[in-house]
Amino acid sequence: MSAARDHDALSGTVPGWSLRALFAAIGLVLVFVGVPDGPWTAIAALLIGVAVWRPRWLTAWVVIGVLMLSALVEPGTFTPRLLGLIAGVHALHLVAAWMLTVPAAARLQPAVLLPSLKRFVLVQLPVQAAAVLLLLPGARASVPALAILSGIALAGLVGMFVPPLLRRPRRTDQR
Repeated sequence: MSAARDHDALSGTVPGWSLRALFAAIGLVLVFVGVPDGPWTAIAALLIGVAVWRPRWLTAWVVIGVLMLSALVEPGTFTPRLLGLIAGVHALHLVAAWMLTVPAAARLQPAVLLPSLKRFVLVQLPVQAAAVLLLLPGARASVPALAILSGIALAGLVGMFVPPLLRRPRRTDQR
């Protein structure tokens, strides 16, 4: 009987703008809890507003970058805040992708989001475990080795995202 109620709850619809509200809520929580004091808070909050206002500008991923880079300001030690930031930026990525596909004026069935949420959990379980193991005091990985690994990952991301962003759009006008 409980499964029937869960299915009924997920079979209804919610407004598409609720995804934008969810993005803003997650982002602002991360900004006020996960970002060190200073200009990062204002910058990230402004970028969240732009990302919600115009998802097609892809500002959401700039927000994610600001949040990740702001975490580097503090020493890389094991804290619940850092684990929350790891899960939070992943959640922001997921919701930002949904914002790109669901117009604000549309109606959305929450059930269609379940496969993405399951993948989120399947990715976060090993990532959170690896973060705990790497950041525990006395862990075998040294800080320079982690910095090199982070630099390689960042260079890989830049190499993956810059070429598509620099490509000129094809002309679609037929004259």
